[in-house]
Amino acid sequence: MAPRRETPAGATPLGTLGLLRDRRFLPLFLTQLLGAFNDNLFKGAIVILAVYRAGGEGGAVMAMLAGGLFILPFLLFSALAGELADRLPKPLLIRRVKLLEILIMLLGAVALVTVHLPALLFVLFLMGAQSTLFGPLKYGILPELLEEDELLPANGLVEASTFLAILLGTMGGTLLVALPGGERHTALAVLLLAVLGWLASLAVPPLPAAAPGLARRFNPWPASREAIHHARRQPGIWRPILGISWFWAVGGIYLAQLPAYAAAELGAEESVATLLLGMFVLGIGLGSLLARPAAGGHVTLRPVPWAMAALALFSLDLVAAAATLERPAGPVDLGGFLALLGSWRLLADLGLLATAGGVFVVPLYAWLQARSEAAFKARVIAANNIVNAVFLVASAGLASLLLALGLSVLGLLLVTALGNLLVALWLFVRWQRGGLA
Repeated sequence: MAPRRETPAGATPLGTLGLLRDRRFLPLFLTQLLGAFNDNLFKGAIVILAVYRAGGEGGAVMAMLAGGLFILPFLLFSALAGELADRLPKPLLIRRVKLLEILIMLLGAVALVTVHLPALLFVLFLMGAQSTLFGPLKYGILPELLEEDELLPANGLVEASTFLAILLGTMGGTLLVALPGGERHTALAVLLLAVLGWLASLAVPPLPAAAPGLARRFNPWPASREAIHHARRQPGIWRPILGISWFWAVGGIYLAQLPAYAAAELGAEESVATLLLGMFVLGIGLGSLLARPAAGGHVTLRPVPWAMAALALFSLDLVAAAATLERPAGPVDLGGFLALLGSWRLLADLGLLATAGGVFVVPLYAWLQARSEAAFKARVIAANNIVNAVFLVASAGLASLLLALGLSVLGLLLVTALGNLLVALWLFVRWQRGGLA
C-alpha cells in the first residue's frame, strides 16, 4: 500500500492556517465548500420559486418537499456510499462525484430556466444523492491525508465552512432567483460552481483504496443494517455518533425556528431574521476553530461535556432573554431590534451557544475518524450520516407536532434547551464513570 501522507514521519502537525496552505487539504476543502454552497444556493432558489410560483398552501407544501427530498437520500443510500468509498480510491471517487454534480446541475439549469417545479424537486433529490455519495468521502479521506493531530483543525475548518455555506448559499439563492431574469442567473451560477468544484477535486492527492476486496452490493438495506450494527458494537464509535446527531438535530431546530421567532414573536423584518441566523452561523464557525485549542491540540473527548454544558446554559439564558425582551409596538427593522432592551443579551446568548456547539461537535468528528478501523472508516461515516438524518427528521417532526399542538416558538426553544441540559448531565455522568468512549 502506498504511503498515505506527504509529510515526513515525525513532522510537526499543521495548524488551521497551515492546512489552508497545504495541498493535502486545500483542494478537498475547496471542493467541499463549493459543493455545500451550491447545494444550498439551489435549494434556496427552489424554495422561493415554490412559494411564489405555486402560491398559498401549495407553495408551503413544495417548500417542505424540498427539505424532505434533499435529506431522503442520506437515509436510503449512505451505507452503499460508505461501502463504495472504502472499496475504491477516495480521490478518484471524489472526482467522479463532482463530475456527476455537473451533469445534475445541467438538468437543474434546464429546470430553472423553464421553472418546472416537479423537475426542480427531482434535481434536488439527485443533489441530495450526490451529497450522500460525497459525505463518506469528505470525512473518510481526512485521516488518510492528514496526521492525527491535524484532524481537529481540519474538521474545524470543514464544519465552519459548511455552516457558512448553508447561510450564504441559502441567502444567495433566494436573492439571485428573485432578480429580473433570476432563473437564468441562478442556472449559470450552479453550473459554474459545479465546474469549479470539479476543477478543485483534480488536485486532491492520489491514495489507494482502503478495502479493495470489499464485495459490491446494490441493496441499501443490508448495507445500512450492517453499518449501524458495526458502529453500535463499539461504544467508542456509537456514542460520538449519537453526540454528532444531537448537534445536527439541535442545529436544525435553531436554523428553522430563529426566523420564525423573529417573525412570530417580534413581528420583525427579514433583516432581523438574517442577523439571528448570521450570529448562529458565525458562532458555530468560531467554535469549530476554537475546538483545537480547547482540546490541547490532540484528538480527545475532554472538551465535549463542558461544551455541551455551556451550550445548555446559554440556550436556557437565550430563552430567558427572549422572554424578557422588550416587545415592539409595531413592525421592527434591524435598527429598531438592536435598540430594544435585551436584544444584545439575546444576540450574545445565541452566539455563545453556537460557539459551544462548534467546540462540542468537532472533537466528536475527529475522534470518529481517528478511532474507527481504517478499512471501515467510510462506512462508519456513512452510519453517522444515517443516524444524523434520522435525528434531523425526528427533531423536525417533533418540533412540527409541538407547534401544531399550540406550543409557541419560544416554548419550543425552551424544550430544546432542557434537552441540551439533560444531554450535558448524561455526558458528565458518563465521564465520571470512566469516560465517554
